[in-house]
Amino acid sequence: MCVNVIFLPIARAFTITGSSVGIPAATFNKLKTLRIGVVGDIDSNKGFTTQLEIANHYNVQVLIIPGDFEYTNGQKVLSNLESHGFTRENTDIVVGNHDSGKDVKTWLRNNRTFGQVKFDFSGNKLVLFNIDANTKFDCSSPQFEILKSQMELTKAWYKFAVVHQPFVTVKSVHPPNGEFNCYDPLFRTAGIDGVLQAHNHNYQRFNVHGMMYGVFGTGTHNTGSGMYPLNSDTWQGNNCLKCITGKNGITIIDLHFENTPKHYVGWFIGMRNEVLDGFDSLNHMQ
Repeated sequence: MCVNVIFLPIARAFTITGSSVGIPAATFNKLKTLRIGVVGDIDSNKGFTTQLEIANHYNVQVLIIPGDFEYTNGQKVLSNLESHGFTRENTDIVVGNHDSGKDVKTWLRNNRTFGQVKFDFSGNKLVLFNIDANTKFDCSSPQFEILKSQMELTKAWYKFAVVHQPFVTVKSVHPPNGEFNCYDPLFRTAGIDGVLQAHNHNYQRFNVHGMMYGVFGTGTHNTGSGMYPLNSDTWQGNNCLKCITGKNGITIIDLHFENTPKHYVGWFIGMRNEVLDGFDSLNHMQ
C-alpha cells in the first residue's frame, strides 16, 4: 500500500539560533515522534565522537549509516557507536566500498548485505531497505527481486531506502550508480518515503518528482577543504535544493505519527550545533 506524504511546516517548538532556522527540541513526545539520525563516510576520530554526542543530545533513537565506516579502524567505530548507546538494536549500517561485507552482515545479524531492517523497539513504525551497490543490483539481479518483494509486503508506517553509492548526485568525485530508472519506479509503487545515500563527502538534498533523495556523506573522514567538490547544482535537470561542502555534521529527521496523512521534518546540524539546512514535507522542494 502506498501512503501519500504531505509535508507540513516545521513546528516552532525549538530554540532559535543565529541561523534563524531553528533546531529540533531535545525533548519530544516519543509516542508521537520517532527521531532518526543519518551520517555516512565516518571514521574513527574525535569528529565522529562529536557527531555521536550531537545525536545523544537530541535523543536520536535510530542511527543510520549509509556506508563507509571502515576507512581506518571499523572495530573502533563500532565500539564508539556502542559506547554512545547505538547498538545492533537501533543502528543500521549499509556496506560501502571501504567496508567489509562480512563485518556488516555480522553487525546486522544477517547472511546478506542487503534487505529489510527493522528494530523491535519501534514496532511497525519504521522499516529500512538496505541496498548493496557493491555487487550486482540491477533489475535482473536476485537482490532487486528480494528487495522488491520485501518492499511490497511491508506494512510499516515509514519506509526509507538506504544505499552508499547514490542514485542521485550532482557532479562530484563519484558519479551516480546508474540504476535510478530501475529503482525509482519501485520506490514509488512501494511507498518509499525517501532515499538516504552517501559516497560523495558532502551534503545534498533533492526533490525528484516528490521523492526526497539525499546525500549525507558528512562524516569526518574528510573535513573542511578536504570534502568533495560540488561541480554542478543539478542532476538530470533536477535542482539541488541544498548543496553544502566543507561542513561536517549529522542529519536529524523526525517522523511524526500524530497526523494523517503523515509528514516528517529534518535538519542538517553542523559540528558546532548550528543548523545548516532545514526541511519538511511542504518546503523541502524550495
